[in-house]
Amino acid sequence: MGNRTLACLGGGPAGLFLARLLRRADPSWQVTVYERDAPGSTFGFGIGLADRTVAALAEADLETQRRIVEAGVVGHGISLRHHGADVRWGPRGGTAIARAALLDILREQALAVGVTLEHGTTVELGEVDADVIVAADGANSATRTALGPEFGVTDGLGRAKYIWLGAELGLAGMTFSFAADEHGAWAAHAYPYAPGMATFLVETDEDTWRRAGLDRPDAPLGSDGTDLRSKRYLERLFAADLEGRPLLGNRSRWANFRNVDCARWSAGNVVLVGDAAHTAHFSVGSGTTLAMEDAVVLARCLVAEPDPGTAFARYEAERRPAVEHLQARARASQIWWETFGQRMNRAPSQLAFQWLTRTGALSYDRLRAADPRLARDVERWFTDATAAEVDLPLNAGADPLCTPVRIADRTLPTRVVVTRPLAPAGSAARHERDLTLFGGLALAGAGLVVADLASVSADTLDWTALSGLADFVTTYTEALAGVRLPVDTTLAKAAAEAGFGYVEYTCPVMSEASDEPSDEPSDQASDQASDQASPADLAAVIQATATPLRGVALTVRSGTFPAVVARARELKAAGANLVRLLHAPEQPRTPASELALAALAEEIRALASVATLVGDGSARTEHLRTAVVAGQADLAECWPVTSAASGRGPA
Repeated sequence: MGNRTLACLGGGPAGLFLARLLRRADPSWQVTVYERDAPGSTFGFGIGLADRTVAALAEADLETQRRIVEAGVVGHGISLRHHGADVRWGPRGGTAIARAALLDILREQALAVGVTLEHGTTVELGEVDADVIVAADGANSATRTALGPEFGVTDGLGRAKYIWLGAELGLAGMTFSFAADEHGAWAAHAYPYAPGMATFLVETDEDTWRRAGLDRPDAPLGSDGTDLRSKRYLERLFAADLEGRPLLGNRSRWANFRNVDCARWSAGNVVLVGDAAHTAHFSVGSGTTLAMEDAVVLARCLVAEPDPGTAFARYEAERRPAVEHLQARARASQIWWETFGQRMNRAPSQLAFQWLTRTGALSYDRLRAADPRLARDVERWFTDATAAEVDLPLNAGADPLCTPVRIADRTLPTRVVVTRPLAPAGSAARHERDLTLFGGLALAGAGLVVADLASVSADTLDWTALSGLADFVTTYTEALAGVRLPVDTTLAKAAAEAGFGYVEYTCPVMSEASDEPSDEPSDQASDQASDQASPADLAAVIQATATPLRGVALTVRSGTFPAVVARARELKAAGANLVRLLHAPEQPRTPASELALAALAEEIRALASVATLVGDGSARTEHLRTAVVAGQADLAECWPVTSAASGRGPA
């Protein structure tokens, strides 16, 4: 086979490393890298590489990997500064390196194997003639834009504003600092990447940014294009963290993070790598990691497969699962950072715990094994906060799900909720079975037991027997007995007269695209009665419900969106004091969807000031325990309660 040609559009880490690997493995490839910027004129400061990436680099190219590690800062701890406290944990792995140093190394390594580098050159897709064209031109890829429909591109901007700066700081590790002023909340992400040097990225919400006057188009610019007004503002705000030193700019301007997904990573002889194909929020530090891992796999596939299309297919098949897994965690992290302002009143230990568990990679149970010291601090904070809320003494280290909780003016003995249907009408010993089931659950430790009557015909309900069930739970346990009902004032009145302390209704399913309820079923456990009830009817029935606690089950199709929070506010105004969040039954249950629902629950607690209930009996107990400690949920549907790492809690 004769010489083949490859043109790489973009001379960032992915493009340069791919070029070197391909030429090194098969010198018959003629490889040219086109980069619009001159050598040494890169933007930004430090970047991070995960341990797995460093290992992959060593396997693919030990010489280059050694140079990168020698030039970087390897491993460090993590520190979170909030309300004057400094919460530490670690050490954390990985390697941080100056972006300029990384590019210098990769350029030298590419040139050493005969790669042609064309700097200061902007090349359009139609101007390139090569067997393979690699688009390594970043999140704002012109190549991807030109072939958008063929790649199936989905992109959009994040909600927060961020600016990438640097500082001459000798940080011991990654440091997150939170600050508040008259305009709002701010956070700094700082980490060392060379001796005495650190990245200092600042993030805030758009409203705060505007109130601070940093949106003005007349901001003075430095010689490198840095927004000097914002730089000076942030130097004052974070003066203590900066130890009085100035911030450093390098084309530093405010931006919104760009979320990019592509249904296909190749079209014809063009293939995407790195941020051109997929982005992951900077808060998980994986942009360069993913890009260089892409380069390793694509180079290997191009060497192994003579047909570019086959090579592209192999590359995407191997890389997409890992990329999507990390993107899911990055999106959860992005949601957390875009809403951090609503957590500024949290205690330092809880905020640190929330940050650690925001992506689902770490849970309450796993933290106990990974960092016992920090776990004890979190347990101590949670126990003290819960004891103060319910005005009861508590044992330190109790299973969070088995601690009492105050909802409105009622204190439940535990946060565990169990919802079950009644025995079928006409079945033998029906009422005895119901009494044994719900009474037994309450005796065994459930804080709230709910009989699901939503799909039961009203004329088959025996309210005398149900009254006996409620009376047993109330008399012999500290738990609360509740019922789930169709939206019906008569049934609500009957439930209150029967002695139930909680009534729950099902709200029509919420759709992300609209503030209006969907026509599709809202819950597998509810029938058409609740599906057909309008929001106004639901509000009227809630207002007429006389039980101490009144709840609504909201079935949603996605994570965080304003319509659900707005509906929760309306329900709170109508008299609801608990919102249960459920997955739409037609949507697949994934770790990402669980994280999104927990994040939505937290947003409802913060913005609608109403208690939340998560879980549907199938969620893992450790995730529900984590949601409770993180302040995302007050109650959790789960049974049995599997023990925490220490073995405490009911089995």
